[in-house]
Amino acid sequence: MRASNFLAASSLFLLFSVGPALASDTKPAPNMDKTVKMVDADKDGMVSKAEFMKHAEKMWDKMDAKKMGKMDSKQFELFLKSLMMSDG
Repeated sequence: MRASNFLAASSLFLLFSVGPALASDTKPAPNMDKTVKMVDADKDGMVSKAEFMKHAEKMWDKMDAKKMGKMDSKQFELFLKSLMMSDG
């Protein structure tokens, strides 16, 4: 669970600090309403930590192609992009 908490904290930090630069390279900034709807599993109009964690873990598993539980810098960059822009 600690790795999961670290993943969430790291992802949030990078999304808010590096995310806008990554997003501007290839696609427009994500539509926040669409993103909230995508992550909001119980459809209450808000994203809980648990909902975000579930989404982040789903995306991590999708991007960790070798199932090593870790990524190199290129894979991690793609993970962050997919976390911000994916359909889940």
